[in-house]
Amino acid sequence: MTARPDIFPDPHSTPSDPAGEPRISYVVARLERSVRRAINERVSLYDLTVLQYTTLSVLGRRAELSNAQLARRAYMSPQAMSEVIEALESKGLIKRSQDPNHRRVYPATLTKKGERVLAACERLVDEMESEMLTGLDASERRMLRSSLIHAVRILHGGLPET
Repeated sequence: MTARPDIFPDPHSTPSDPAGEPRISYVVARLERSVRRAINERVSLYDLTVLQYTTLSVLGRRAELSNAQLARRAYMSPQAMSEVIEALESKGLIKRSQDPNHRRVYPATLTKKGERVLAACERLVDEMESEMLTGLDASERRMLRSSLIHAVRILHGGLPET
């Protein structure tokens, strides 16, 4: 029996739309993997993983978040976030103190060292994004950002309206 190519495509081919163009979902998935790899290469210079950098970035924008709040904002499980928090705390990049209203909640904040490391990583990620968007003018960059945000919101992936 011969498999129909439209039902069982060659696993080595690029998923495509009816016009033969790569599927948008495929391109987005490839972009996500490429961005994660590029960020990892840069933040590893500061002995960070992508998840640790993401956590620092979230804390840099909103301090004193609990483990559960950080996990939600970074799209991680609370268990994975616990490991990230422990690693960041052992590196002296964050500190936690008991919430006065909840005995079992220990919100995290950046230390001065964490602020410096985050600033350095943010510069490296800015450079990566600039490289990634080479050849796009300001209008095209705004349109790309707007289109991606729209897609995330339609799929309920976060980024609420401001």
